[in-house]
Amino acid sequence: MSALTAQTPRVVPVMIGTAGHVDHGKTALVGLLTGCNTDTLPEEKARGMSIDLGFAPFILDAARMVGIIDVPGHEDFIRNMVAGASSTDVLMLVVAADDGIMPQTIEHLKIVSLLRTPKVMAVITKIDLVSADRQREVKEAVARLLADHGFPEAPVILESNTTGDGIGEVREAIDRMVNDVARVPGERAFRMGIERVFSIKGYGTVVAGIPSAGRCAIGDELELFPGPERTACRAIQKYNKVSENTEANVCSAINIRAIKASDIKRGMTLAAPGAYRQSSSAILSVRNVHGSISLKRRQEMRFCYGTSATIVSGLLIGSTCLAPAEEGFMQIKIPKPGVLAAGDRFILRSLSPSATIAGGVVLTANSDPRNRKRPVGIEKLKAARAAAENNDPFLSELIAGPSCIISQRDLPFLIQAAGSRVKKETDEKESRGIIVSLGSGYWLVKDRLPELEERIKGALARYHKENKTSRGMPATQLCALLGLDIASLDALKKVFSDSGTVAARSDYFALKEFNPELSRKQQSLRDEIVKEVSASGSSMVARAVLQAKLGASSPEMQLIVRLLSEEGSITVLDDHLISASVIKDCLNKLIELFKKEDIVDLRSFRDAAGLSRNMAVPILEHFDSMGITRREGNGRKLLRNPDDV
Repeated sequence: MSALTAQTPRVVPVMIGTAGHVDHGKTALVGLLTGCNTDTLPEEKARGMSIDLGFAPFILDAARMVGIIDVPGHEDFIRNMVAGASSTDVLMLVVAADDGIMPQTIEHLKIVSLLRTPKVMAVITKIDLVSADRQREVKEAVARLLADHGFPEAPVILESNTTGDGIGEVREAIDRMVNDVARVPGERAFRMGIERVFSIKGYGTVVAGIPSAGRCAIGDELELFPGPERTACRAIQKYNKVSENTEANVCSAINIRAIKASDIKRGMTLAAPGAYRQSSSAILSVRNVHGSISLKRRQEMRFCYGTSATIVSGLLIGSTCLAPAEEGFMQIKIPKPGVLAAGDRFILRSLSPSATIAGGVVLTANSDPRNRKRPVGIEKLKAARAAAENNDPFLSELIAGPSCIISQRDLPFLIQAAGSRVKKETDEKESRGIIVSLGSGYWLVKDRLPELEERIKGALARYHKENKTSRGMPATQLCALLGLDIASLDALKKVFSDSGTVAARSDYFALKEFNPELSRKQQSLRDEIVKEVSASGSSMVARAVLQAKLGASSPEMQLIVRLLSEEGSITVLDDHLISASVIKDCLNKLIELFKKEDIVDLRSFRDAAGLSRNMAVPILEHFDSMGITRREGNGRKLLRNPDDV
């Protein structure tokens, strides 16, 4: 972390990765290409075998430089291999000519293709040790292996790390593939899985890895997970060169403040604040790549993602098992929460025997672990998978996430971004009709309306069972049940205006087929109250006077008045009753006045409606309480569009 120096050649955000069986010459090949020995650990040097990830800058030409990740080939270090493979754009599958294809050759190829489907080439090393016939035999076998795994056009190059034969052809192939890497411009916030951590005297803690998204610059605020614990970027190096910033797919070392190196381990995550959170459950799209092992409906596995690996419990969705070569969906429960996001790729390995079984893509990192039996349509999950693989994690989250209603506070985590990017993504989804605004910072995922309707129907059925004489659930109660602000009521009513099963009234919701259960006496009292209030015309009737006249008890009167108010037959103004049709007529006249004036005073309304002052005041206050008008000075201002009233 020294003073800034000019950076030439330019760093290209592309990572080259090795893969292959142990002792097939991966590290020697990287050394021949870069001049770097990536085996830096004492144990690696003593055993002559890569144990951990190795990193080296690779200068393509005078203008460009990329990174190379050298991964361990031994079966015991598959977790370390996965950590490197998750960042690979161009894969060099290394096969020794004397050994040929070995178990880790196949497993590594499966892992890399599951994690990213990169550009692939194969290098047949140690050709100086075998005959020409053997070289040809191994080359043909490797070409078949690549074709079987979906890479029929991958070049297969013969090379010797000892003599240097073929190294020029390897360089040329890498150069072509780097040029062919098509990267979708990343707009997600910065995130980096930590691969190494160390301390430098005078600087403090340095974390290293390959960012998977976004950009980071000196001075940026950051979060360290698990936690999160706040920190900030003090200095940056890319490929051992000082830089003012770094970006996704570039090997980076970041000097952070206020956190000890001893408190950080591989698998932790450094990220931009407010865009990521820890996940304890997720829904995955899974492809079984093992030749003989099936995924059971319920089982424990090792879940490898980014630089992390943890044991999870999995539950298949919509099937009892996932046979070799089959694709399906799974919900996992993560006992040690980590930072996951829709669009992340992963590997699943069996615990015993230890083997790579499957891999795929995260559809939602916000699944509710308490509701693992939530019915999720397979077709919906297929749509979420298509979105995730098409670089639209927000859409994947909308389809597969735990709720059909999303809030403003959740958006950064669903979009994996902050600031103006959140509004841009939300506006785009709203313009396409994917989400519908409910106001007050809430949106409904339009295709999940049936899910919302089922939830409301269940809640209303329970409410009707417990409140048989009520017309329905108060709108305020339903909004609270859905986690919505009451200001979302009008939009919610509009959503259910065409529902065949849910009735959305002015201030309550009910199942359309529901009718309150009234006794004969209660029904008679209802009819008498309606008759008396209607006969009063535009005058109000005192509740106490009417109760005494009809000889009703207080509980009976309270029940019937509430029912008539809920169904919209009468309006209650303090301790008086008036026909709802009169209130409607007064409202229409008030709205006509607002078409001429911005502020309507009491006298104008009273004269237009033909009311006394004692009638006009409580009616205007009633409109205030409904949020239709607001008192300003000696008059009223219209708050809601007349069409919404």
